[in-house]
Amino acid sequence: MPAVETLGSMSVICSDKTGTLTKNEMSVVSVITKDEVSDHTEKPIELRDESLAFRRLVEIALYCNDTKIDYHDGKREVIGNPTEGALLELANRANLSQDNHLIYKIPFDSLYKYMAVLVTVDGENYIYLKGAPDVILGLAKQQVEKDTSTPLDLEYWESRISEFASKGQRVLAAAYKKVSSEKEHLTHEDLHDEMIFAGLYGIIDPPKKEAIEAVGVCREAGISVKMITGDHKDTAIAIAEEIGIENYNNALVGSEIEGLSDKELRDVVADHDVFARTTPEHKLRLVTAIQENGHVVGMTGDGVNDAPALKKADIGIAMGIKGTQVTKDASDMVLADDNFATIVKAVKEGRRVYDNLKKTIYFALPTAFAQGLLVVVSLLANMPLPLTSVQILWLNMVTTITLSFALGFEPYANDLMKRKPRDPKENILDSYAIIRVAYVSVLIAVLGFAVEAYLRGKGVDTAVIQTTLLQTIVFGQAFYMINCRELIKFPIDKGILKNNVLWGSLAILLVLQAIVIYMPVFHTIMETTALNITQLGISLLAGLGVFVVVEIEKWIYRLVKK
Repeated sequence: MPAVETLGSMSVICSDKTGTLTKNEMSVVSVITKDEVSDHTEKPIELRDESLAFRRLVEIALYCNDTKIDYHDGKREVIGNPTEGALLELANRANLSQDNHLIYKIPFDSLYKYMAVLVTVDGENYIYLKGAPDVILGLAKQQVEKDTSTPLDLEYWESRISEFASKGQRVLAAAYKKVSSEKEHLTHEDLHDEMIFAGLYGIIDPPKKEAIEAVGVCREAGISVKMITGDHKDTAIAIAEEIGIENYNNALVGSEIEGLSDKELRDVVADHDVFARTTPEHKLRLVTAIQENGHVVGMTGDGVNDAPALKKADIGIAMGIKGTQVTKDASDMVLADDNFATIVKAVKEGRRVYDNLKKTIYFALPTAFAQGLLVVVSLLANMPLPLTSVQILWLNMVTTITLSFALGFEPYANDLMKRKPRDPKENILDSYAIIRVAYVSVLIAVLGFAVEAYLRGKGVDTAVIQTTLLQTIVFGQAFYMINCRELIKFPIDKGILKNNVLWGSLAILLVLQAIVIYMPVFHTIMETTALNITQLGISLLAGLGVFVVVEIEKWIYRLVKK
């Protein structure tokens, strides 16, 4: 329940990009060398007709790769990282397979942002390297141009990276170098000397249609969506614009975050909704800064290193498909389908649960207090008790619970996702609620005393009076339950027809009341008696009076609030 309540008050969602906002169905659409830009999205690749740089890029895509592609019943399944799956597809189109000897591997880590392998290809040893373009460019001094090595043209590559990233493509870089056939081990230091830059891969991962719609729903609901990704700034901006994230042009990159103090980050984070080239450590600082600005923050994550940020967030959301067990254990909820739209549905459900809890409290308190008033006033006035103990027990254990149950199944309010997030410090019983509870308690009690006085004046015996009063309170509860479907607005609308539990609860209650009143076996147990049509009519009118008075009060409240 705490997680559901927190979802309902969440004001900021910090989301990953890949697989959450995008389809996680990646494909290489551009291969960029110093000599050309190739589009190899579908057609087979004949490597002998390609340049040296292109051949090296395809080989690196194959060997610098931990992913496998499996086919079942004609369906393609990527076992591993989807980005590497896209690179592997590129190599498959060139009919390459990993039949050469892998000697050593440095696995990818978000700390250094690359993967490197030492591999034997055609009888010679090579170091193949792939990773973030800015990192790979920093390790290379040479490039492949017209099948020979030339000095690295940093300006050219940076412009190409920006060009393709701005198209929404995820850009990866690759480099290599030939090494001695005797080399059997690979260190990070080996990558800082004589690396030759081969080129870039442009990988597309289209946004999910439902994520675009969900971001729009968040905007209407007053929830800020912040995209935090490890991708290039221009890629993040392009995807954020396509998805509909606000302030998409004003992206903050990881290196800029590192240069800000905690106070400075707290001051600027409100003006940024896109964060690129980030690490798990940056995520933790961002969550903290947003929380210190008074927001309730939801955070998504999938890697082990995301656990601190997920723990720090008001509600941590782990990815069910690509998330690690450590991440899931650190989270408050697990997103089974890794879909951002599901988070928004959960927020909607959280708001509905809170709404219905509030309605139930509004309903249950006055009906309980009214019974107390009837008993206390009767004792103080030295009058006969209006209800017996077993009848009071019946009202609390049967009628109140049955009708409260119906309110718990109320459908979503039409304006539920058009409201601003509620303040988590908001008391569920505000001043308006206290006034409502107080006057409805008094109203039900006064109507009960009025019915009792009327019948006693007619000389009716005590059993009839008590049974009529019991039925009056039941009718009053039933009508007030309908009042509580909407705390401010008129409650009878199309939505009332959608709540089958409400109608079922009312039907069950009426049947139970009929049994208690008209089956002789219960007369002794419940101290009731059969009522005639006039007595039923009196209790029905008194109960209807509760509905009318409450609706008049709501109408006045709406006029005052205009």
